[in-house]
Amino acid sequence: MNLQEKVWKTPDIECEGCVRAIHHALDDVDGVQQVEVDLLQKTVRVVFDSACVQAEQLKRWIEEAGFTPSE
Repeated sequence: MNLQEKVWKTPDIECEGCVRAIHHALDDVDGVQQVEVDLLQKTVRVVFDSACVQAEQLKRWIEEAGFTPSE
């Protein structure tokens, strides 16, 4: 397992619905070990196995859920 951690600033997280939408987009992805969405800090932290999924794919799924993740 090649666990990596990625944190994106996501300024358009505004409510618990946003948190649920991001979890819905990422929780069942093969290789994702942990998803933390911080409503106050407006960040998304993902721990994932880079042998199964890449950070760019995760970022794209966050974008497809309607959010704007950045480094």
